[in-house]
Amino acid sequence: MTDLLNRSTIREQWLAHQAAAVVAFLVLNLTIVVPIEVGAAVAGTVVLVVSRLLGSWKEPGHRATTFALAAAGLLLTYGLLLAAMVPYIAVTMLFAVPLLLATVLLIWRFNPEGRGVRWAAVGTLSATLVLIGVMWIPIVNPPFTDMFYLHESAAEVILEGRNPYTDAYSVSTNPFAPDGAEYVGYAYPPLTMIAFAGSHILLGDSRWASVIAMMLVVVLIIRPWETMARRQASALIALGLAFVFQPWVTLVIFNAWTDMITLPLLLAGALLWRRHPVLAAVMFGLAFGTKQYLILALPVMLAWNDNFRWKRVLIAAGVAALTQLPFALLDPRAFWDATIATGLSVPIRLDSSSLAGLGLDLPFWVVVGASVAVAVWMGRAGGSSSRFLLALSATLSVAFLLGFQAFLNYWFFVGSVALFAVVVSVSSGAPIGDVAAPNSASRLGLVGATRRPATDPQGDPPP
Repeated sequence: MTDLLNRSTIREQWLAHQAAAVVAFLVLNLTIVVPIEVGAAVAGTVVLVVSRLLGSWKEPGHRATTFALAAAGLLLTYGLLLAAMVPYIAVTMLFAVPLLLATVLLIWRFNPEGRGVRWAAVGTLSATLVLIGVMWIPIVNPPFTDMFYLHESAAEVILEGRNPYTDAYSVSTNPFAPDGAEYVGYAYPPLTMIAFAGSHILLGDSRWASVIAMMLVVVLIIRPWETMARRQASALIALGLAFVFQPWVTLVIFNAWTDMITLPLLLAGALLWRRHPVLAAVMFGLAFGTKQYLILALPVMLAWNDNFRWKRVLIAAGVAALTQLPFALLDPRAFWDATIATGLSVPIRLDSSSLAGLGLDLPFWVVVGASVAVAVWMGRAGGSSSRFLLALSATLSVAFLLGFQAFLNYWFFVGSVALFAVVVSVSSGAPIGDVAAPNSASRLGLVGATRRPATDPQGDPPP
């Protein structure tokens, strides 16, 4: 009886942990008006950080289906309500709803254990993303943000055989940006540039890179090639729904925001965490090499409490550094100025979805110190890759909330990473989703050769 009571308590703690991720995802993605956005950012950040206090973080089973379906339902409801007020979202939803209904039908009418049904779910969700791209990329051309011009300029510079970190150029068209704000040199790391410039060169518009990245996320969430239980398959399809039908996904795509390129790499690393820890570290390194702010993932990794910590940090940091080298060596000063110095010199933006939007300009050391403190505090718990994603989401959320700027795409990214924490937990019984910390058997590729006891502090208990 005592054992049953203990397992019941652990299950409640685990459900609360998963609920924290889903609630943070909802809160961070449901507003777009300052200062309402600031309030949502504060609430989401608090939920993520407080999730660390929800007990021992044990995960005794796969019980996230209810929360996954709730997340999908709430997002869809909210998105459809917003559609009545925002014309371009309304038109998109008008065409996307039949695809949505087809996916929901796949979940409840047919057996999602079958690979065919899950491939069909991937197809309908991917078709939704392509539909959004086909409808809005030609219409919103050029978009409101300066990122689009920067991607296009980089592509043209590359085609002319010149260095995009010296010659790419974009002037901000945002009325809230400082007068004369401009980008001289491409402002993002090389992997991001290659993705968006390649999209421009091959597909005619840089924004298709975001569509393709989000389609990859859908594939990684549902993973139709794997054998899995009905409840697990249903939950993953629902989580795919939640990801695709976020209310502001259209804005993320047609504004050419860069954060989407990172998401499939992060999710792939988390799913490979135990079975292939070296490959997972490589995926994390590629992800960290796409966005400057992901340097905050390193203190989380450094504090992580498992026996693969140092190898994971060295591999991830090494891969991230290698992705920068070709253009950094080509012109070190230009590369530094374009990717680092320009970002650090930007003044606070009063249209920011953070405390900066309320006029609060905190010293840089305060922002970094608070973010690193949260990273270390959450990282010391160690455990599964699900918990790593939640810790990373909380760390970035604190940094964005206190920093000089944070916009819709920042919170879209943080919320998606929090949702991925639930994806990985649900996936922990699937072949690619063995999410506990790596042990000797997993490092040798002998997954399933050993099982950890339910009290193991470094990983998920066996189902």
